[in-house]
Formats: sequence, C-alpha cells, structure tokens
Amino acid sequence: MLMLGGGVGILTGRHQVPGIPARLVQTTLPRLVLVPLVFRLVMLVQALLSAGLDGPSVLWAFALMHLVPNVAEAVWVFRWSPAGTRMVPVADAGFAVLFVLAAALISPDLAITSITWTHLMGTVMIWALLRGALAGSLVAGVAVALNTLLDPASSLGLFLALATALVASLAIVGLVGASMRFALGFGEQQGRAAERERHRRDVHDTVLQVMESFAIPAPADELDPAASLDRLRRTARAQAMRIRISLEHESTERIGLHQRLRLLAAEMAAEGLRAEVVIQDDCAPELPEEAAMALHDSVREALRNTLKHSGTRRAVVSVEEIGGGVSLTVRDHGAGFDVGDRRRGFGLENSIIARMAEIGGFARIESTPGLGTRVVLLAPSVLRVPVG
Repeated sequence: MLMLGGGVGILTGRHQVPGIPARLVQTTLPRLVLVPLVFRLVMLVQALLSAGLDGPSVLWAFALMHLVPNVAEAVWVFRWSPAGTRMVPVADAGFAVLFVLAAALISPDLAITSITWTHLMGTVMIWALLRGALAGSLVAGVAVALNTLLDPASSLGLFLALATALVASLAIVGLVGASMRFALGFGEQQGRAAERERHRRDVHDTVLQVMESFAIPAPADELDPAASLDRLRRTARAQAMRIRISLEHESTERIGLHQRLRLLAAEMAAEGLRAEVVIQDDCAPELPEEAAMALHDSVREALRNTLKHSGTRRAVVSVEEIGGGVSLTVRDHGAGFDVGDRRRGFGLENSIIARMAEIGGFARIESTPGLGTRVVLLAPSVLRVPVG
C-alpha cells in the first residue's frame, strides 16, 4: 500500500492503495528498488576515486564484495515475481550484517567504512520502500545498535546517515504516489472524453443515419406507398433490434472481416443500396477485433453517404491484403463532389478518418463532381497506438 509518510510501503502483501490498480504498483516497484542500488554504486565509485587507484588490495576486495550483490539484486528485480521481490530486503539485510562484521574485523579503513555505511543506507531505503517506514526505522535501529557494539564513536554519524536515507525513501514514496494519482486522474479524464466521442459517433452512425435515410424520397413512394411504408417499418424494426441487442449484451463470438462486410451489404440492401463485396483471391487477413470493427463501421458510413448524397443505388466494396495490413476501397459512380470545396462533416471526419486513425490506420477520400467517390481505408494487421 502506498502512503505519504505512512507506515506502509509500496507493496505489503495484499494491501494496495485505494484507487491505484495493483498492476500499476507492480510495474513501478522494480524501478523504485533500483534507486538505492544505483545510489550504492555511485557512492562506491566516489569512494574508490577518493582512495585512488593505488589503494590497498583489501579496499578493492570490499568494493568487489559490495558490487556483486548489488548487480545480482538489480538482475533479480528485473526477473521479478511478487514472492521473489519480498525476499530481496531479507537477503540484502543478511548480506549487510556480514559485510559490516567483515569490515570491522578485517580493516577499519575510512574508505571501507564509507562503503559499508553506503550499503547500510541502501538497505534502509529498500526496507522503507518495500515494507514501509516502520520497517525501515527498525532496520536503521538494528544497524545503529550493531555499530555501537563495534565502534561506539561513530554511532551518531551512522544514525544521521540512516535517518537521511529513511527520509529520502519516504519522499520517493510520496512522489511516486502523487505521480500515480495524477496519471490515473489524467487517464480517466481522457477516457471519459474518448467515451463521449465514441457515443456521439455511435449515435451518428446508427440512429441519426437511419432517421436521415427515412427522409430521403424514393420513386416508389408515389408508385407504391404501401411498399415504401413497409420497407421503412422493416428498416426501423431491424435497427431497433440491433440497438437493443447491443445494449443488452455484447457478442463474445469473433466475426471475421469478410463476414462483417457481407452482413453489412445485406443491411444496406434492406435500405435500398446494392453494395457488391469483392474479395481478392487468397485474401484472409488476420486482423485485431478493433481493426475489423473500425473497417466495418467506416465502410458503413461511406455506404450511407453514398445512399444519401450520390444519387446512385450501387456501390462496390473491394478488399485486398497488403503487406502489413488490409486495403479496403468503397467506390460509387454517383454525383461525386469537390473534396477541396466541401467542408468535411461529422461523418467523414469522425466516423471514417478519426476512426481509422485511432487504430493506427489511414483513410483517404477521393471524389470528383460527376465521376463518383472513392474511399480508401488502410488498416494494420498489428494494432498501433497513434502518436500525437
């Protein structure tokens, strides 16, 4: 559990900070343990530089003894599992005791003492980060007591050094906690904005488009009003059923892109547009669910635009597998429009271009007055998060 200056460390068994997912804490944990390890190594280099290259061999022996377990701990942390990480403070404290005793018995050299104190500071930081402020304080107290038995004159200096390490650890915990909460708050805000945009897009692509299609006049309205009314009712019933199903449950069955497009062609046929789906030979793309849905929804928006604005009742949807993804083209030979003069509406900008950009894909709208419109969609086979 993560707390500002509290008695609990980053990870203590099953307890986590309210509002911060365990996965986020577990991802951050290894990097925090590296802080005292890097501190030790930096201080080791400083001690060796102060002693000079001609320092005694026993100093270099202690430096090696100090270096090896720190590197081993760093490697162990990156091969991290929750049970294994809990053993790091115990193993580190055990080595610290042996290290201090060896230094006291073999050589009271000032440089060696500096290395041992640095190791003890790192031990206190590790315990404070992983087990909390109380555990770090107890380790510091045991270290000062042990040092009092070996060298009473330096106990006060060691106490101040370990207290500094403990305060620094708590500051790190507080900073990490504040950063996590800020990141989560920002992520939630972005997520709510994305959800609002998705809702607007879904309403535009379903309810609004169907309502607009009802308002489009057709020759059959005058020739056979009863048939036109029946078609309108069937379309409304089908759309209502589709919305009800999407509200009540989400399908767990994975549907391929080809099947999605054929179902879409049947849906558009019920609304009066004949959409021919042409699939190139041996085109069987393996697309992520998000990419297949983005292509399907973008094609649906393009076909509805054809139905509303092109003046034609036919369109062709062609699918081709390319290196690294799928190319899909929606083509009609209707009225067309001047892409440069016409301001992009919600459908083109959000239901097609923005939707494809969200999966790391691409959309291009090509149209010429009198020559029809072509919408080209490119979707990657591996989902990518767009940058910027």
